[in-house]
Amino acid sequence: MREHLRRQCDEIWILDLGGEGRGARKDANVFAIQTPVAIAVAMRTKEAKPDTPAVVHYARIDGTRDEKLAALDDISCISAVAWQDCPADWQAPFRPVGQGVYFSWPLLTDLMPWQHSGVQLKRTWPIAPDAETLERRWRGLLNAGDRSKAFHGTGDREVHGIYHVDLTKAPDTTPISNLPSDAPIPEVQRYAYRSFDRHCIIVDGRLMSRPRPDLWQAHGDRQMYVTSLLTSPLGAGPALTACAGIPDLHHFSGRGAKDTIPLYRTADASSANIMPGLLEILGGAYQRTVSPEDFLAYVYGVLAQPAFTTCFYAQLETGELRVPISKDAALFEQVRAIGARLLWLHSYGERFVPAGEQLGRVPSGAARCLKAVPIDPDGYPESFSYNDATRTLHVGSGEFAPVTPKIYEFEVSGLKVVQSWLGYRMRSGAGRKSSPLDDIR
Repeated sequence: MREHLRRQCDEIWILDLGGEGRGARKDANVFAIQTPVAIAVAMRTKEAKPDTPAVVHYARIDGTRDEKLAALDDISCISAVAWQDCPADWQAPFRPVGQGVYFSWPLLTDLMPWQHSGVQLKRTWPIAPDAETLERRWRGLLNAGDRSKAFHGTGDREVHGIYHVDLTKAPDTTPISNLPSDAPIPEVQRYAYRSFDRHCIIVDGRLMSRPRPDLWQAHGDRQMYVTSLLTSPLGAGPALTACAGIPDLHHFSGRGAKDTIPLYRTADASSANIMPGLLEILGGAYQRTVSPEDFLAYVYGVLAQPAFTTCFYAQLETGELRVPISKDAALFEQVRAIGARLLWLHSYGERFVPAGEQLGRVPSGAARCLKAVPIDPDGYPESFSYNDATRTLHVGSGEFAPVTPKIYEFEVSGLKVVQSWLGYRMRSGAGRKSSPLDDIR
């Protein structure tokens, strides 16, 4: 669309009014909606000049709703606005080029060119914190008086449909409506549901509106995924999080788009998702072999920390996630080592195992269970709370301490990680429900 407008017009003016109501950086909207808005004026004097890109001008009005409306009222003519020129590239965004050293660094999406959307089911019951709950929900589906209601059809997936999607070695294409009541549950796997929150998922294309088969086909023992917000501004917290399991569409912060970046393009790790020739260039600069894992660890060491987001908060408003690449071999190694340890921790010990450590063994923190959460159904927690003064986390009648305020409030662009993790595991659960099967917990 941007290229089409540039080819058809002589000049374009974009007056950005903001108004994001759902992202990590909320802003007042001039309308009673949550979607940002802008006023766009496109002009052509005579015939189109398809080989000459239109000149694009940009300006933004900030403030409260009343302040924005007042600023609009004060505009007497188009020349009264302080416009900035935008790039002339055919498909470049309609916004000015950022100024400063940050914008001289390469985009993460150029360094790792394959970005993909995470899995989207459009129904929540095939996802749960534990496999036993999924077994019970599957039995509940097959024994439901109305399988269609329990299934929660969405047009692209219905209980009577036949869907050929190869996510596992032997996928079943029998319509859900035709399965016997004792049909075995399909394969259940670990699933990266939210940042630092692993759930389980029924791996079956009949249950997923957007199964993303490319991700499943590239999944292997060495595969690693990083997720971020690649098309909208980041909020507080790390700029990247990582996972070893297939990620959900909204893995990073509870919302998402084409925000998943795999390390490898193939399940056997034979083809890295890294700009061709880059590892060789870095190897020459550092006088050492740089593996795909080394490069990902370096990137993670730079971006997977709140300090990066804090330092470049203004620049990240453009939605451009960029990576400074050092020519200093010692600095590269220092950052790589930090990133590798973070990737080990954030994958729960499944990837990047340091020397002397064991697969799956991750050191525990300082917090300890002072009073156990009851295991009987009557004592299952309905709520949780935090006492800042005593640094105690209360989960139902259970208690954990010491939990620092930084841990309890730690966020990933608005997603409070500990609070979100606990919320999904309370008696009534968190988030929306798509089916009566969600009540099986």
